Amino acid sequence: PQLRFRRGDANADGNLNLTDAILTLSRLFLGGAELPCSKAADADDAKGLTLSDAVYSLDFLFLGGDPPAPPFQSCGWDLTVDVLDCRAYPECR
Repeated sequence: PQLRFRRGDANADGNLNLTDAILTLSRLFLGGAELPCSKAADADDAKGLTLSDAVYSLDFLFLGGDPPAPPFQSCGWDLTVDVLDCRAYPECR
């Protein structure tokens, strides 16, 4: 069963902010901790976790770029078929 989540929220705290982009970059380039919900970290909904996800989030947060794809404003399910998982997202219980 798939968990509900909010796209862009890499640390699963219910908010999209600078911390989420930093956590995504840490995971990608520094071998940081596994993300609780990699589906949520896929901010650009491109079916994978890449540098573009952090850039997409930062563009939205600081430059007025497009918001992440649904589910973003509220908890929901991912309608995109991909290999990413979501082990935990306590804010959407």
